[in-house]
Amino acid sequence: GVLTINAAGVGQSVTFDRADVEGNDLGQFAPIENAAPSYVIPHFGVASGLGLKNTTFALGFYPPYAPDFAYPADGPQRYTLVDTLVIQTFSGASVAHRFNDWVSVGGGLSWNLLIVEQELAVNMVGNTVAQDPDFLEDPDFDVQFGMDGRDPWALGWNLGVLVEPPSQRWAVGATVQAPVRFTANGTLQADFTNHTWSGAIIKDDKAKDTDVDFDVNMPLILKAGALVRPTDGWEIELASVYEGWSSIDAIVLTKVNLEVETATGPAAITDNIVLPAGYVDTWSLRLGTEWEALDKLTLRAGGLWESAAIPIETQGVGLIDGNKWGVGRGLTY
Repeated sequence: GVLTINAAGVGQSVTFDRADVEGNDLGQFAPIENAAPSYVIPHFGVASGLGLKNTTFALGFYPPYAPDFAYPADGPQRYTLVDTLVIQTFSGASVAHRFNDWVSVGGGLSWNLLIVEQELAVNMVGNTVAQDPDFLEDPDFDVQFGMDGRDPWALGWNLGVLVEPPSQRWAVGATVQAPVRFTANGTLQADFTNHTWSGAIIKDDKAKDTDVDFDVNMPLILKAGALVRPTDGWEIELASVYEGWSSIDAIVLTKVNLEVETATGPAAITDNIVLPAGYVDTWSLRLGTEWEALDKLTLRAGGLWESAAIPIETQGVGLIDGNKWGVGRGLTY
């Protein structure tokens, strides 16, 4: 049997310098930075054959690598994002069996958890001042909106195959990870406390809807790879990964019923709220090698290229991703 426990810290350094707005007295913006601390990513897994020949059982837990974001509540980015927290985890069981000297097949089922929290500001002004650019940046007309939701139980599955001859001079493999469809339920709230009309026109400092739904469809993931061993101590691997991120075109809040008491009577927000995402599918190419340089010394090196899931047109302080190059080096003694 094998037991693995791992923890990592993931953070993203972001500096955002918003373009000034010509003719707007409030439009001289200072740069802001992501102040969220590194996010702890734990992993663990255990595997055993349980006494069976050519069969392995495994149980594991892992969340994807993703950072948190937190910006000033009164910063120039506030109409896009103030802070966000996304927690997604996978846990489940897998089994793999070697059917003959060449072919092994494995599969697994996973229980998946999603927790989402996000805050941003919305500038709310009346029709009489809406054409004045000064008012469109005036924090006295800001309303703080927050949403949170969770889906504690979404199912997923994966399937893989490995072909490797008895000589072990080469091998090819492929996996498919099915899309995971979350339907989260949570709350939507608005804080009018600091709005200039609070008390006079808007009678409620805060309003809350405790039954809001939104769907998030995580992508289909396909992986394929091959390796060759030119000599007993040298291995070269090439792999590619496709991820169908276009499944997240927008996040839509439904069942919205946010009621606010005003000087002229109750008012309600009942329309669906759409948060555009516009993700696109991605793919990556990875190349690596491992060489036993000495009897007790193994050297490793590799590189990757991965395309962006977020087009440059829709990137912002809360949606940051670009084409990536990466290199890695390692050794074991």
